[in-house]
Amino acid sequence: MSRAALPVLAALVGLAACAEGPNTAGPATGRPGSRPSLEQMAGRLPAEVGAFTRGETTWHERDRPGFGVAVDYAGPARSAVSTVSLYDRGEAMVPQEVSSAAIQREFNAAVQDALAVADQRTSQRITEGVRSEIAVPGQAALQCVDLRGTYGRAQVQTLLCVGGAAGRYLKVQVTSPVRQVHPVDPLPFVVGIAQAARG
Repeated sequence: MSRAALPVLAALVGLAACAEGPNTAGPATGRPGSRPSLEQMAGRLPAEVGAFTRGETTWHERDRPGFGVAVDYAGPARSAVSTVSLYDRGEAMVPQEVSSAAIQREFNAAVQDALAVADQRTSQRITEGVRSEIAVPGQAALQCVDLRGTYGRAQVQTLLCVGGAAGRYLKVQVTSPVRQVHPVDPLPFVVGIAQAARG
């Protein structure tokens, strides 16, 4: 990947974080109930998975209840970047079935959020591509979409997936340049994250 693409990827990670809520520091307070606390769920996310390495953790829950926590990941040599979000929008128990109304509603909202953020920036253009379900062995599938576009002069691609994980929403957004020196397959990362988050 060219050095020119590095700032682009860093900016896209920032955009993904902005879509979830404000940048706040400190751990969230776990809510009582049968599901794990946010701290426990964030702790399940591995240091490395699918050639991606874990980075910063941003807690949104304290100032905006329901917005949960976001964890950044980076591919080898920052060939791709990702934000993994765990949140509940104030719902007591999010279903895991990908066909459920709650998951489909949240997925559609996530797609619209991604497109809206791009529309607000003159340097960014994104179009929606193919929607599909990504299988997670032994678990519920994830609802995903391929997004293609430009950020400045760079052509970028994003895989955006939403599903349920232990009573919360799981959103995984992986962005990379369309042209990569060392292409990174996001699927093992997305599947590994889902398995880890669900315990």
